[in-house]
Amino acid sequence: FGLLASTEVATLRLFEQSLDWFSRSFGQTNLQLPVNISAKSLVNRSLVDSLSAICSRFRIAPGRIVLELTETSAMVDPILSLDLMTRFRVKGFRLPLDEFGTGYSSIVQLVRLPFSEIKVDKSFVMQAQDSIESRTVIKSIVDLGHSLGLLVTAEGIEDVETLNYLTSLGCDLAQGYFIARPMSGEATHVWAAKRHLEPLAV
Repeated sequence: FGLLASTEVATLRLFEQSLDWFSRSFGQTNLQLPVNISAKSLVNRSLVDSLSAICSRFRIAPGRIVLELTETSAMVDPILSLDLMTRFRVKGFRLPLDEFGTGYSSIVQLVRLPFSEIKVDKSFVMQAQDSIESRTVIKSIVDLGHSLGLLVTAEGIEDVETLNYLTSLGCDLAQGYFIARPMSGEATHVWAAKRHLEPLAV
């Protein structure tokens, strides 16, 4: 119980720090913020209201927050997790299914849990230029996601050719070193300004 409690406290602290920075840096834009949270924190029904309250305090709409759940295959309480994830979606939070097509990320999870989008695993994307099989898998995932009304994100894009290929398939979002490498909070301002994504004047 102590471990689970500390996990939830850490989740709330991370979420609050992230939104504090995001609201000051990009609060007046339409940019979205992904936040990694452990699926092990989905053990308390108050978590949804707690995260919603933090969004309200920093005046960030939940629809601009992408809750990246780690370890989705090892949820402590699957029934409670389903309830909380459904409530997150009702509140407007986005919930992607990460690394789709590998390991425990499967159609079973996609159907059972209320995800808002799926992420094509980088192991397929990074081989897209050299592997017919990878391109077939990617196209199938994009088509499946769209047929279910979900957004599709491709991970691991490292060159313009791969980006153009994913664009031709109608993939909604791109992620990878070709888009941007990990950077500090201050560096994001420079990156955003170069792409005309700088915050609006307050």
